[in-house]
Amino acid sequence: MCGLVLTALLLATTAKAAPTPIRYVLAPVLENGALKALAVDIDFPADADGDTRLKFVSQFQAETRPGRYAEGLTVTGAEAVTPTPDGGAEIRSAPGAPLHAHYRIRPGYASAPTTQDPTQIRPIILSDWFYTLGELVFAFPAGRRDAPAAFAWTGAPEGFGFASDLEQLDPKSATVNDLLESVAIGSPRLRVISGSGPDAGVRIATLGAFDRFADAAFADMAFRTIRTERAFWGDPATPFLVTLAPLQTRLIDAYSGTGRTDAFALWVGTALPLDDLRRLLAHEYFHTWNPDQLGGMGKDRAAAWLSEGFTDFYARRLLLRAGLFSLGDYVQAWNEDLLAYGVSPARDAPEARMAENYWRDHDLEQMAYLRGALLGVLFEGQLRREGHGLDAVMRRMREIKRGKPDSALRPNFEAAFKAVAGRSPLATIERHQVRGERLALPADAFACLTLRMVTQPERVLGFDRDATAETGVFAGVDPSGPAYAAGLRDGMRLIAREGGAPNDSSVEAAFRVADASGQERLIRYRPEGKATVTFQRLSIPPGLTADQERRCVRTLSGLSAISPAPGT
Repeated sequence: MCGLVLTALLLATTAKAAPTPIRYVLAPVLENGALKALAVDIDFPADADGDTRLKFVSQFQAETRPGRYAEGLTVTGAEAVTPTPDGGAEIRSAPGAPLHAHYRIRPGYASAPTTQDPTQIRPIILSDWFYTLGELVFAFPAGRRDAPAAFAWTGAPEGFGFASDLEQLDPKSATVNDLLESVAIGSPRLRVISGSGPDAGVRIATLGAFDRFADAAFADMAFRTIRTERAFWGDPATPFLVTLAPLQTRLIDAYSGTGRTDAFALWVGTALPLDDLRRLLAHEYFHTWNPDQLGGMGKDRAAAWLSEGFTDFYARRLLLRAGLFSLGDYVQAWNEDLLAYGVSPARDAPEARMAENYWRDHDLEQMAYLRGALLGVLFEGQLRREGHGLDAVMRRMREIKRGKPDSALRPNFEAAFKAVAGRSPLATIERHQVRGERLALPADAFACLTLRMVTQPERVLGFDRDATAETGVFAGVDPSGPAYAAGLRDGMRLIAREGGAPNDSSVEAAFRVADASGQERLIRYRPEGKATVTFQRLSIPPGLTADQERRCVRTLSGLSAISPAPGT
């Protein structure tokens, strides 16, 4: 009898100690049918001492004050509320008192964003649609990012569509972190495609009209990418959301993406071809595992070569495996990066400078991607020659992280590499990543493909690209440059870009323009400068038979015997 009473007391104590979820509600704010803001309501208990700080994350990508878009904060149940510069507040109340915070998120853009807006660090709230990430919307009580949380979307008129990975939260395990690492999109024009069969649980939410592909084609590509990457890790199907928001095209077709824990958020120029989205999709979905399931990143981004660069390496490898890349596509994708690395002003930057200025210098940020991807090629080649493979290292990293949840990304890579290869990768990392010594891949780095060094003129457009993109009117045309020689003049209006490739002077630039009289013409020229650049270029060996090509694809996609998939 005494044992039964004790058991009952223990169960009662456990039930009493269960923390109350922090409850979030998101709602649209409409005036005369037009969307003006997003309303956020949060219910949470005060801290035990009665002094509670409601805050936003301190930084999100290049945004150093993500809470700047919050306004009109009120807190019910408080004795005193003192606003803080980050958009939150210091709250004084009775210890553990129930508190209710309410505020609005104002628009981060006065008009629809364009391809000149390279990052997703402002909330989009326009008259009939919104798109935002959790770090820009949700405040939280300091010290409680791991606290249980619940979410609801409410208040939208009939026909106003909504999609978020927050709809798929597990009520038993959801935390505030899940709210922060989320994406939400809504509009009467929102379209959602839900997967079935092997794609069950995957949703594709799209908005806007894209000139060069239909929703179904984009969804098919996303489903195939997700299936292939899950198979690589040996993971079962789980709920996942892909959001696609439109960017109005200005001069160039651009895109960007942000990986979430169980979603990825994309915004894309409306004129972009579907094929150009393959790498972005594969890259962002691979972030489901890298870095979160492989090791902690730290705050200074020093390990971005692993989290971003290796993710780029695997995006190409797994697109080839999925059949979404041909061998020619694979070669072209690597050539773009080999050229970008060769011409980058940040090519020789040491790790310390890259980490310090990562979010402030685009060239340094991109160098983490480029250098990391090339290090992935270098390590894969070394391991392949020794009878191993990089895939085994990545999977071992995941095992290490599971056993040591607080372990960091780079130490986990070093430990996994040593476990697989029997030696340390530190000398290579120190030379090319830490010190920034220039990296030249060995001739057999891509196994069955040909790698050689080439020299060509540097690429010079011959006009002010940023000013032209901002207004749609050509400006800063250099009288001594190739564009002027081809007939381009200040004041001509840009109609469309019809040719050209980033960094590559060997590809003809072409712009359809209108002069002052409105007459259209096509300006074509080689964007060649007087200086030269030297870089490595990849090619398919001439005379490769169909069987040789198939074996080449299997090697490059990691399907050889040295890199078995989990469970095979």
